[in-house]
Amino acid sequence: MPEKPESNPFTSPHGDDEQPSTELSSIPGPMAVAMLLGYLLMLLQVGEFVLIGDRQSSNQFTLLVGAVLSLFITSGLIARSGPTWALARFYFCFHGLMAVSFAIMAYSVGKPPLAIWSGLVQAAFCLFIFLALGRPTVRKYHQLECPQCHKINANGDDLLCFQRRCRSCGFRW
Repeated sequence: MPEKPESNPFTSPHGDDEQPSTELSSIPGPMAVAMLLGYLLMLLQVGEFVLIGDRQSSNQFTLLVGAVLSLFITSGLIARSGPTWALARFYFCFHGLMAVSFAIMAYSVGKPPLAIWSGLVQAAFCLFIFLALGRPTVRKYHQLECPQCHKINANGDDLLCFQRRCRSCGFRW
């Protein structure tokens, strides 16, 4: 009887004829961009906190609170869940609206141009993050794809998408 050859533990589990995967990461590109912009927004807020550092004001600490929230929410995006995605979208939408209102208020009161531009730049970061998180690949990553009809069009039945419902077939999961 011929002996069975020993298996080599150093060989690839795939055949040698197969092409290697072109996928570099399981994180979609728009989500990576959103996370990068979220971290840059956090660094901008920390930089402004340091810049204002010699003056005692409540604005100084709101920048620090915003930076901490941006850090935690952006870092939470790595989790594959609908609630973290919804929380991030709501937060960056709210933050962007507040930054625009801050810029308008700073302009109307006659604050230095740095304060106005700070609000506008933060609003732009938030807008791009909000739009990037709305892309279909990001929604699929955060499990917002209908398991029945496989369309990426899910709405949350509640505010943070704990219960989801497909817009086209009505399936709930």
